[in-house]
Amino acid sequence: MTCSIAGYGAVSAAGTDSASAANTYRNGTRTWRMDDATGLPVFPVNTDNLPEALTEYFKERETDRAGQLALAAAVQAVDAAGWKAEDFSILVGCSRGPTTTWEATFDQFRDSGFPPVRTSPRTTLGSLAFLLGDYFQTGELTTGLSVTCSSGSHAILHGMALLAAGLTDRVLVGGTEAPLTPFTIRQMQALRVYAEPADHTTYPCRPLTSEPTGMVLGEGAGFLALERISPNFSLRIDGVGFAREQSRSSTGITPDGKALQAAMRQAMLGQSRIPDLLMPHAPGTRKGDAAEHAAIQAIFGDQKPVLTSTKWATGHTFGASGPLALIAGLQMLEAGECWLPPYLASNSRVAPLNQIMVNATGFGGNALSAVISHVG
Repeated sequence: MTCSIAGYGAVSAAGTDSASAANTYRNGTRTWRMDDATGLPVFPVNTDNLPEALTEYFKERETDRAGQLALAAAVQAVDAAGWKAEDFSILVGCSRGPTTTWEATFDQFRDSGFPPVRTSPRTTLGSLAFLLGDYFQTGELTTGLSVTCSSGSHAILHGMALLAAGLTDRVLVGGTEAPLTPFTIRQMQALRVYAEPADHTTYPCRPLTSEPTGMVLGEGAGFLALERISPNFSLRIDGVGFAREQSRSSTGITPDGKALQAAMRQAMLGQSRIPDLLMPHAPGTRKGDAAEHAAIQAIFGDQKPVLTSTKWATGHTFGASGPLALIAGLQMLEAGECWLPPYLASNSRVAPLNQIMVNATGFGGNALSAVISHVG
């Protein structure tokens, strides 16, 4: 499957618009802080920079933090695509759903024995997609997907399938996550995958290093406006691959990353060359990162593409991580620049930069790989 990318939008700790995020990636700007409740590093979004019209909209209706981030990114994508007068489908990927609302309403239930009246509709996964559907006044399919950390990437996959099947002409796809709550952070700490409190002068999340730091959670959202292949657009998804492992490990991922190997092979079917750059999922966990490195080595061997990551600036954003990485890749393609993590002692650069592979994996052994390019 292939498709054109008519527009994209992202908000993360790296920035709430394309220009600010690009500057962060280029300059190695610090974007994390210590979480007051847990004493652990986190990557929050500075929502003070969001457009006033959006913040006023959030005040008018009940909106979860994940929904607010989703809408902020989605508006950018829809505006860039010129879809304001068009109808389109919407697919939203999210691992945890409206986490902040769920936890707040449960706290009230625990204290009083009765939750707020609208607890049920406000805490469903679908509420995030419905928020976008209401805002854009779309009449087409509007739904949510949850496939753990690969949720946003699976939304992209499903959106491409809708286009290929002729079930829609335009589809807004992506992921959102707002997991910076004590309960969610402590869940990751209980799994022993969270990074320890970091020195304030270092990067607490350092993917692609020989000694993984552990994951550091971040919040954010990334959305893409997709259409069938058209000469009107220079950005496109050239291929996508997906697979699921049959593993009994706690994460569902085998040491050699069998599902990732299958996903990368599928994504490159019909391609005449290997990608110039590869953005692994690599959240910084010891076993997960090692499995992905093994999978990449098995597929590419000595012809391995240059590897890069932006999680040092965004943290691991669960279901939003795939779309955020893909959008960072699109920005690199447009700029003709390869942005490497600032802590890596490497002078490697890619020239020319024409094609990038982006990986995503998640608990349950789900893996997805996409190849993106800039044409024309």
